[in-house]
Amino acid sequence: MIEILAILGTPVVGALVLAIAGERRQAATINVAVSALTLLAAAALTVRVIGQGPMLVMGKLFFVDPFNVFLVALTAFVGCTTAIFSRPYMMIERAHGRLTAGRLRLYHSMFQIFNFTMLLALLTNNMGILWVALEAATLATVLLVSLYRTPESLEAAWKYFIL
Repeated sequence: MIEILAILGTPVVGALVLAIAGERRQAATINVAVSALTLLAAAALTVRVIGQGPMLVMGKLFFVDPFNVFLVALTAFVGCTTAIFSRPYMMIERAHGRLTAGRLRLYHSMFQIFNFTMLLALLTNNMGILWVALEAATLATVLLVSLYRTPESLEAAWKYFIL
């Protein structure tokens, strides 16, 4: 159970920290560290489920079996590698003036919110929470797609939201 709380809690705490400090130089490093901690928690959960079998925890709110634990680990891995590779990219975008401090803060915090919502959707055993998590992931993605606030990015974000 502690692994599930770590998997879900780490991105939420990271999003809050990055919402405050997301434009600072060390924000990209914090983003990578939060994503790496989430990946470590997913790896620990994978080891536990492989060794002990499926888990139904917190009053049947979360269910983890050998299939979806690998999806959780894969999602955490993709989130971590994306954070690593977006670090220099976002620094270049900031240096060229394409992103303001506020937009950089939005990027880092929404990155973690997106990770949280995707992991929540994979772990929940409740259809209502699944629906809310997928909708929240959509909203976070819309904010990420519209990050540059150009007519093209706003149009793409609107189309994504409608779909």
